[in-house]
Amino acid sequence: MACSAVALSVATVSAVVALTCTSIAFGTDNWYEVRVNPDGNERLASLQEFESDLRYYSRDEGIFRICFPDKRPKGGKLRNILL
Repeated sequence: MACSAVALSVATVSAVVALTCTSIAFGTDNWYEVRVNPDGNERLASLQEFESDLRYYSRDEGIFRICFPDKRPKGGKLRNILL
C-alpha cells in the first residue's frame, strides 16, 4: 500500500510541475528572436517589398504573437513570414 501512495504522490507533483512549465511556455512571447540587418537587405529587395515584408524586420516570435521591437512593417502579411 505504501508503494502506491508514493507513486501517486510523485505522479501528482510531476503533473503539477508539467502543467506549470506548459503554462509558462504558452505565456512567453520571446521564444524565437530574429534579428535582421536592414542595411544588407535593402539592396536585395524593392523599396515597397522592403517596407511591407515581415522577413526584413527584426522580431520576436511566440506561439500566438509576433512582436516587433524596433520598427513595424507597413501592412505586412503574416503569410509572408511563413513562406
